Amino acid sequence: MKNQLVLFTTDFPFGTGETFLETEIIYLSKEFQEVRIITQNTTSKICRDLPKNCFVERINIEVSKLDKIKSLFGLFSTLFWNEIKVIKTIYGKSITKEMISTMLISLYRGKKIKTIVLGLRNSNIQNTKHFFYSYWCDDVALGLALAQDEKNTLNCFSRIHGWDVYFEASSIDYLPFRHYISEKLKAIYSISEKGKEYVRDNWKILNQEKIKLARLGVSKQTMVEINKDNFILVSCSNVIPLKRVELIVRALSEIKNQKITWVHFGDGPKLAEVKALALEILSSNITFEFKGRVTNKEVLTWYTENNPSLFINVSTTEGIPVSIMEAMSFGIPVIATDVGGCSEIVNNENGMLLPKNPEISLISNIILKFLNLSDETKIKLNRDVIISWSNNFESEKNYPAFIRNINN
Repeated sequence: MKNQLVLFTTDFPFGTGETFLETEIIYLSKEFQEVRIITQNTTSKICRDLPKNCFVERINIEVSKLDKIKSLFGLFSTLFWNEIKVIKTIYGKSITKEMISTMLISLYRGKKIKTIVLGLRNSNIQNTKHFFYSYWCDDVALGLALAQDEKNTLNCFSRIHGWDVYFEASSIDYLPFRHYISEKLKAIYSISEKGKEYVRDNWKILNQEKIKLARLGVSKQTMVEINKDNFILVSCSNVIPLKRVELIVRALSEIKNQKITWVHFGDGPKLAEVKALALEILSSNITFEFKGRVTNKEVLTWYTENNPSLFINVSTTEGIPVSIMEAMSFGIPVIATDVGGCSEIVNNENGMLLPKNPEISLISNIILKFLNLSDETKIKLNRDVIISWSNNFESEKNYPAFIRNINN
């Protein structure tokens, strides 16, 4: 029997986002005879290389003004009123207009995905076992849950990361239909123990065995060499409010007598503001460069060629950042805020955890602590970082284990 995987993504393989799938797709393509990638990216011309048995389709599930009007028919849906009950009695939250709007749009989009899934199932070749995989627990996962609810013989599952897990990450302190999604899908795979615990405690699903741990992973790299001539601090993230890149600027502004080069990869709506702040407050001993959004391959090549000394992430919320996994695969120690699953990858043996809302002076002092380590200590630390990474986030271990779980 032929195994076919249908993978739903936001952008991949187009654009430069979802870089973590660049590694996972290699393992998926080895275990499934055919991988069908359905992406919501309908415009980007940049397409990354894919294995030969991967095929791509683009879909548009954006809602127009007319769609928003049509979504009001969701008010007559039993699922909508069941969700109202869940919010009130299980989550203990008050219903707001924003919640209702979010629910109706999500349900409308979810029904579009359901139609696609059932159409694929009905049109596919006989003697084919189908697997439907949503990379994010969002409206696509809701669509898979709706399809699973109608056709229980389907095998539909989703990953959960960070923003798609934590209610607090949403401006309305709520994520739609999570209780329903987790009850209907065959399984939900959390990339972190923290995410798994949060689902148990906050989504309050009945069947806890459906929530499984399946860590992401990255490939092993050559260990960085000690950079005796220059201390290079690197960061890699979107420049958006929750990433708080401006905290890095303010921390570096307090360091006056040590030379540091800071390089940031990534862009976003706050990039101009952060650049202006850096120009305004950083002293001449701090050299900085904003690389913008580049491909994952370019980031890894830059690490190999420049031997960064330290990686930093000061987000307000995370799953387990792949950017941290990648840095650690080179042996680069990491400073990160203790949010989401960061404590599952960063510790005193491979870097330093900061409080969720760290003082600027604390960030500065910890950067200086790593800068002033002896060369011997730095070499040992680099080795410890790689060991820590290999034990938990090596792709050669994690993705085959995930695929075995899917097939069970």
